[in-house]
This record gives sequence, structure tokens and C-alpha cells, in this order.
Amino acid sequence: MARYYFDLHDGAQSVRDDDGAEFDSREAAVQAATRSAAEIGRGRLARGDISAVVIEMLDERGQRVCTVKA
Repeated sequence: MARYYFDLHDGAQSVRDDDGAEFDSREAAVQAATRSAAEIGRGRLARGDISAVVIEMLDERGQRVCTVKA
């Protein structure tokens, strides 16, 4: 299992994921990042907030794996 970190950016603030989460594969981690961005985006839209949400996914070495926008 590998640990991945999901840092959240919304233009106004950034939240660093210091704990991370373990996944069986890189693909599973990317899917989780995509689901998280979609859920956060839906919640913001429901409140009338249309600003973009970006999740930057990092691996255990701090290397960017992917960036997901919602």
C-alpha cells in the first residue's frame, strides 16, 4: 500500500493534508481524489459558491501525481 496526500486549494485558502491516506493502487487514489473534488464542488454549489476547488494529489515523496479541479 502507498500513502497519498490530498492538498485542497480554492483560491482563497489552501489546506495541506499532513496525514494522507493509504490506497492499494495509484488508480484507486486518483479515483478517491476525483470523488472528493466532486463532493466538495457539489456542496459549494448548493451554497451558491461557484469558486473552483482544486485537489493536488501527492505521493509519499511529495511528488505531484495529479491535479483534480471541480
